[in-house]
Amino acid sequence: MISEIEKRIIFEIQDMPLDTAPFRVIAEKLDIPDDEVLRICQSLMDKGIIRRIAPSIAHRNMGFSANAMTAASIPDEDIDEVGMAVAGEDDVTHCYSREGWDHNLFFMVHGQTREESISKVTDIAGKHGFSDYDIYFSITELKKTSFRLREEDLVGNMEAGQ
Repeated sequence: MISEIEKRIIFEIQDMPLDTAPFRVIAEKLDIPDDEVLRICQSLMDKGIIRRIAPSIAHRNMGFSANAMTAASIPDEDIDEVGMAVAGEDDVTHCYSREGWDHNLFFMVHGQTREESISKVTDIAGKHGFSDYDIYFSITELKKTSFRLREEDLVGNMEAGQ
């Protein structure tokens, strides 16, 4: 459970102000000391609620448009070990195990060309000992966004006592 002030800070840092002292700007808006904003952010990171505070890169605009979603079949008894190993690869941006599909491990890599992405996937599969996989390339990006806390999430959860 997170406090109301933690939720409000999360809401504010989603759109970090472009300022030489962004945490001070947020602190002033929330009427709390700026060192308190930093302390709470560190606490949220320590709890694993926020992973990091960093820019969001528009990879397609930087030339990384060969986005390869790989769907692999991993033996059930190996899915956790292989999944965590694949997730640890620098080139992997998303990695999930899923049930109810022909494949049970899904991960995304990005490259500037299809060949580059295929090479990355081939290397990952070889390194982690699996060969049953399919690669699907994005054609058109219809929507891409990270999870965002909405203002109504702040009020609704507080009223529900969550």
